Amino acid sequence: QALELKQLSLFKNGLGFFVGQVACPEAETSFQIALPVAPSHGTLWISYPADLPVAGIVAGQVDSVESVEAITIAEMLKANVGRRVRLLVNDKEITGLISYVARERGPFAPNPYGPGREPAEYAPGRSWQPPGLITVETNAGELSLNPMAVTQVAVLDGPANRRLAGQGKSAVLRVRLKSPAQGQRLTVSYLAKGVTWAPSYMVDISDEQRVQLSAKALILNDACEIQNVQARLITGFPHLQFADVVSPIALKQNLAQFLQALSSGASERGRADILSNVMTQRVVYPGMGDQAAMPAYGAAEAGIVAEDLFLYPAGRLDLGRNEVAYVTLFTETVPCKHIYQWDIPDTAGKEGDYPPSPRPGRAAEGDEEVWHSIRLTNTTQVPWTTAPGETVKDGAILGQDTLPFTPSGSAGTLRITRAVGIRAEQRELEIGRKREAVQLYGYHYELVTVQGELSIVNSQSKPIDMEVTKTLSGEVKSSDP
Repeated sequence: QALELKQLSLFKNGLGFFVGQVACPEAETSFQIALPVAPSHGTLWISYPADLPVAGIVAGQVDSVESVEAITIAEMLKANVGRRVRLLVNDKEITGLISYVARERGPFAPNPYGPGREPAEYAPGRSWQPPGLITVETNAGELSLNPMAVTQVAVLDGPANRRLAGQGKSAVLRVRLKSPAQGQRLTVSYLAKGVTWAPSYMVDISDEQRVQLSAKALILNDACEIQNVQARLITGFPHLQFADVVSPIALKQNLAQFLQALSSGASERGRADILSNVMTQRVVYPGMGDQAAMPAYGAAEAGIVAEDLFLYPAGRLDLGRNEVAYVTLFTETVPCKHIYQWDIPDTAGKEGDYPPSPRPGRAAEGDEEVWHSIRLTNTTQVPWTTAPGETVKDGAILGQDTLPFTPSGSAGTLRITRAVGIRAEQRELEIGRKREAVQLYGYHYELVTVQGELSIVNSQSKPIDMEVTKTLSGEVKSSDP
């Protein structure tokens, strides 16, 4: 039975929470449930009514039903087993019925818990060998030959089959019932990797006081086919300890590998960053073609608050594997305040010393960064998740930065661009030093008094709101202003 997905909740870290159902056959006491994607450890749960007569559930492997197109003579022979053919082998024609084609022998997997030694011909590290046997029933008898020696194939009893069954294995859940369940349903839920959502914002600051903010999401699906599934986007910071450990029920690793994954906190699946979101910026200059239009997606829908997480409804989703969906979320008008920010880090290092080299990000002493930013008040009913924010004005792009997580009712700050019309300078002077002021753990320390001076010059033709943040080590004696 195929698991019918009903609901999919997407996290931003490449994880999805899948919920599906399967109906029991009306007259049978056993059936299989195919898992579309490998669950994470500890998250797969099967729910069913108390009166459903379940006798047992076991995970097993079956041959993959996915077919592939034949691209070699050997695969063409394999795809037409049981057919009459004419083969050209070493300039000789052989006519007969293909009765057998050897399957590819996978790498030997020794049993570390079984008694006795493994056969020498199956020693670990043995090089892979392609299948080298095909059997053809001819008038003279059964003939075995190497498929690599066949240079031509002609199928004599109809059109040739050009597709062959996949050679992989897939995991299924074998369900046994004590008696027929007459169409009752089982619900299967699990957490799995392979899907994510990447949000982004567009902020139109053409109005100085109230701006338009539009939100969208790109849903990336590398997991499985998603058809008419209710999707929800999760905002928050979930704690999922075993998200990178594949569940044993997926049959992707043996016992030793699973125990190693538990100790390291990640399976082979979790050691590489499967989904990396690459943001490509586009620049639109005034006067070059049509202006960029601000989206109008409508007001934000009411979501669901689940403890410290927020679930935003994204409608029903139809998305194939390895496809990306563009999902519109909302367009809202929110209050805005323009501010100019000067963030001054600590001059002293971690050990309390004052390095002579310029601080990171500063070309020279006195070269300070002042940013033109906007402070947006979230008056919507949904929180704003951390995402790229693109700022536009009159159809032209001004900049892009990260809008931080902003709950409903609070404010978030989005940087627009460097403020070249604001010149900021700072300096710190030592005005006093008391030697051996204190002794700790056998070391003498000096008490140093430092006076800092900040200077800001506004070269613009309008007044600005300036916000200065200074990080320092020590005790502040006085400040003016």
